[in-house]
Amino acid sequence: MSAQELCERVKGTMLQHGMVGLGDTVVVGVSGGVDSVCLLDILSRLQAGYALTLVVAHIHHGLRGEEADRDLRFVEGLATRYDVPFEGTRIGPSDYPKGENTQAQARRFRYRFYEEVAGRWGANKIATGHHLDDHAETLLMQILRGTGGLQGILPVREGRYIRPLIQIRREEILAYARRTGLAFCEDSSNQKRSYLRNRIRQELIPWIRGEVNPSFSGPLVQLASILKEDAECLDAIAEEALSEAADRAPVEGELILRRDLMERMPRAIQRRVLRETYRRLDGSTQGLNFVHVEGVCDALRNRGGRVHKVFSLPRGVRVFLEYDALCFSRGDLWEVEPYEYTLCVGEERLIPEAGIALRARRVPLDSFPPEETRDRNRAWLDADLSAGEMVVRNARPGDRFCPLGLGGEKKLKDFFMDEKIPRSLRCRIVILEIGGRVGWVVGYRIDDRFKVSEGTRTALRVEAITREPPGGALGG
Repeated sequence: MSAQELCERVKGTMLQHGMVGLGDTVVVGVSGGVDSVCLLDILSRLQAGYALTLVVAHIHHGLRGEEADRDLRFVEGLATRYDVPFEGTRIGPSDYPKGENTQAQARRFRYRFYEEVAGRWGANKIATGHHLDDHAETLLMQILRGTGGLQGILPVREGRYIRPLIQIRREEILAYARRTGLAFCEDSSNQKRSYLRNRIRQELIPWIRGEVNPSFSGPLVQLASILKEDAECLDAIAEEALSEAADRAPVEGELILRRDLMERMPRAIQRRVLRETYRRLDGSTQGLNFVHVEGVCDALRNRGGRVHKVFSLPRGVRVFLEYDALCFSRGDLWEVEPYEYTLCVGEERLIPEAGIALRARRVPLDSFPPEETRDRNRAWLDADLSAGEMVVRNARPGDRFCPLGLGGEKKLKDFFMDEKIPRSLRCRIVILEIGGRVGWVVGYRIDDRFKVSEGTRTALRVEAITREPPGGALGG
């Protein structure tokens, strides 16, 4: 294949995937290796047809000593020969946090630098030299690691990262470099067997080609393409399912899904909904693996007793499985700091922890409208029986009261369980304590001992008013 024919194939790939438009500015990541050097050469040949502005970006990772210094000088000289701007930077060994994968950190530094260069030059595209064999290697790595998706290296990512060589074999790139007389640098780290990708490239792929299928990469890439289209279809279904399952007005750092709808979803949709919910809360699904997601799916499948469970996910995200809800949160929904406020008759007391205010006033009994007994955000109490000090607080271990109509005392914890109130909501429910006893579980039930009766002369009307979106509805 001639150099011109290969350039035409690359041009076809760029047209197929809409990689560039007329007049685009493209940052070209050039390491000095044969792939990126050929990429720069091919783009320079296609440059006039698209009126492209090219900018060469190179990062010295500080990991290979003199060899990396050589690469930096080489790429800078290469940019000069092609008459394109050069942007280079260095990373020192001290910039790599200990305990993290060095290759992953290097990749993060590299793409961060590309973004900085793109910002300085107003570039809307960033081109990298990934080719078909890189794509196949990545697919094999995803299979061996058991990752959730089999997509390899996408031709276009996030609308700006483009891979013009993604349909070109590495041996074709090497042949192109020989025919055109291109010089390039060899990276000795590509020979290190400590890296999984190198072992796949040097050992696994040659074995597959020799013992199984000499052209295995073609069918593998085709399979990945089919699975990608299937995944896009399932993702669209999952997006609709997530919109339907989203429940309640979320507060900052919290997302809530309806448990009944989640339980009825096929597992393939469940997984996607869970991953997307995590992404919306955290901004990324990096670190969220198969085991994390399957644990929540298994719990949803086991519907017996609707038990409460909590799952810890990466980067501080927690999932709380409750009676009717699946809650994603960065905090502990089942624990809150104790709070306590006094409430005086005739005043309004704001309870910021619950997003409500309580207002108490004495009213003549003849103004007591019976229909208000059905309003769970208003309590009518006997004013004489409610003469003790009023304290507004959250629930405490050991709280007991006599729920109206029950005819006896009950632990507040048992009342919550009987009412099937999620644990995340229990912590936010406000308690009105009168004279040291629970007088009203706000939004749910008054204590029978404070109720209005035939002997009541004056009523105490207490109203709960929403002041900012609370974690759950006042009425439960």
